Amino acid sequence: MTSKIALVYGTRPEFLKIFPVIHQFRKENQEILLVNTGQHDDLLTKMELSFGIVPDARLTSQSLDYTNSNLLAKLINSLSDLIYKENVSKIVAQGDTFTVLASSIVAFMERKTFYHIEAGLRTSDIQLPFPEEYNRRVVSLGSDINFAPTELAQQNLVEEGIPVSRVELTGNTIVDMIHYILEKENIVIEYQDKVFITAHRRENIGKPLQDIAKSIGDLARQYPDVIFEWALHPNPNTRKIITDVFADGKPENILFLEPLAYVETIKKMAAARLIISDSGGIQEEAPSLRKRVLILRNETERPEVVYCNCGILVGSDPEHIKSTFNQIWNDPKAYVFQTENNPFGDGKASERIVKTILR
Repeated sequence: MTSKIALVYGTRPEFLKIFPVIHQFRKENQEILLVNTGQHDDLLTKMELSFGIVPDARLTSQSLDYTNSNLLAKLINSLSDLIYKENVSKIVAQGDTFTVLASSIVAFMERKTFYHIEAGLRTSDIQLPFPEEYNRRVVSLGSDINFAPTELAQQNLVEEGIPVSRVELTGNTIVDMIHYILEKENIVIEYQDKVFITAHRRENIGKPLQDIAKSIGDLARQYPDVIFEWALHPNPNTRKIITDVFADGKPENILFLEPLAYVETIKKMAAARLIISDSGGIQEEAPSLRKRVLILRNETERPEVVYCNCGILVGSDPEHIKSTFNQIWNDPKAYVFQTENNPFGDGKASERIVKTILR
């Protein structure tokens, strides 16, 4: 039986960044084994279908009854069985979820080659974000090749003692994805009187999210002719915190949107003048869309977006959010980002990754 290359993903954000690699493998007429671990079952299945992807193996791991340890153990067991059943010799995974951690552990323990896409992202605190920061640090140790999306990520890995021979600078595959979507959908980048908003990260749940919602409410009243489009997260706790802030009345120019398909999200961001978000993915996507983003976090594992002056860390402090918004909103020199400064690459990351894997 011919040995196989397995591309493993389990969440919606992972799929978005591994799709360009799948697409590149297919352009090379290379047979691959696609494995969906099921961490984001319903959302991910819909996204796969929208891009014409049917996985060769679909595992079952999503359950509200699992602890983090239970989930990791189940993923390890399922992936271990699968790689022997399918005669897998190389495993490729992207990001910092439990799917990636489990894939790397299985590859290391069973002496399979492991490739980590988007390696080297770091914060200064192993607890933030939890558990992703721990996951990606552990994954780097056992990866045969760490594909670093930026020079800073590459530097992080080398400083941690990862041999230079196991680190390769590729750029970020999300840039490849943005280029693919813009061309496929004929999306035009505009700067309409719209703001696109998302907020869902674990560290913001509670009072920080309440403060964020209050600041958006204040801005909506200050700018009644501006549309604030807020894409809500499926998490019911997150939704309740936001909607409770507006229980006594929501400005008409704040529009709550149900979770959007990826292409629709890109269309919303491409039309908006400004983005407000705590999403790591959006921090990477904004430069390719020539948008500036107010980052609803105090620290980011993607500091490149701040260094290139595309993103601004505003945390959850209402006054900081509002004052920064006011400084940018009416100044085209402030809200238009120049793409030649994009720190996340040139849109050819997937070509470099596939070339290395097939080498």
